[in-house]
Amino acid sequence: MVKAKEITGLDCAADALLWAADVLRASFGEVLALRGAALDFSDIEGVHAMRVATRRLRSALRDFTPLMVRRPPKRVRKELKQLADTLGTVRDQDVAIVALEALQKEAEDEPIKEGIGRLLAKMNDSRDAARRDLKKALAVEILNDLQTLFTTAIGKLKGRKKLKRVITFNEAGREVVADGSRDLLELGASLYEPFNIEGLHEMRIAAKRLRYAVELFTACWGASIAPYAEEIAAMQGFLGKVHDCDTWIEGLGKRLRLGTQKSGATNESDYQTAVWLLSEFVKKRSKEYRSALKLWSEWQSNDFAERMRAIVETS
Repeated sequence: MVKAKEITGLDCAADALLWAADVLRASFGEVLALRGAALDFSDIEGVHAMRVATRRLRSALRDFTPLMVRRPPKRVRKELKQLADTLGTVRDQDVAIVALEALQKEAEDEPIKEGIGRLLAKMNDSRDAARRDLKKALAVEILNDLQTLFTTAIGKLKGRKKLKRVITFNEAGREVVADGSRDLLELGASLYEPFNIEGLHEMRIAAKRLRYAVELFTACWGASIAPYAEEIAAMQGFLGKVHDCDTWIEGLGKRLRLGTQKSGATNESDYQTAVWLLSEFVKKRSKEYRSALKLWSEWQSNDFAERMRAIVETS
């Protein structure tokens, strides 16, 4: 799990909007600091770290928006999303290639190993193209322009909605986490429908947003809240792997339906490879789904959400 850098000197009893600017600037700085790591393609974790930092920044921007007079400029939000998407394209290829390489080692039949090898060659070509796009997106001049745009937008946070009283940073965190917990709990019913692909995907996103919110306000609630963020991250991880498997299953199924058949244009090895991979990803999906369901069942039994709420409310 990639952890966010702790923001020091935070006054949780102070005006949330005033601190929001400092938090957002620090989060943006963390994104910029990871540029070198993201461009070091010898270690795929660099792209992952920058992608997560960008996600955290966008999540924090979303969390603080209700306190602002108006939403951050559309261009800022659009360019941050484009950056996240470009990083995500490379990361998705990295994860897919790692998964295929592991399965290639597990395969016992040489024709299937060779078939996976041909698929890996195509995916490496796609990743090379995605990496070229990432290099363009992370050009110094482009990031400098984005930093200027972002800094200008954050500098206008002094404007506020007309509220009856000042909302403290701590209070803002409580509200954000309460909303996120409610969303996750409502979507949790999706786990009782193993093949509700869209519902499970939405639950994963809700878990991700709640995790980032808990991490963002950990400075106010102390170390006792950290295990909750870790458990939410575990749920996010299980559901993320389910989603990855769903993507593979859909793609392989489509490939088989549209032509990877014994009577089709592709060879026998490609057909058997696709069938074998489909079977393996179905098994892997079942394993990850069971892990998510087990964790959810534990949360229901031990009042996970209520215990987390108690820590947030009493801190």
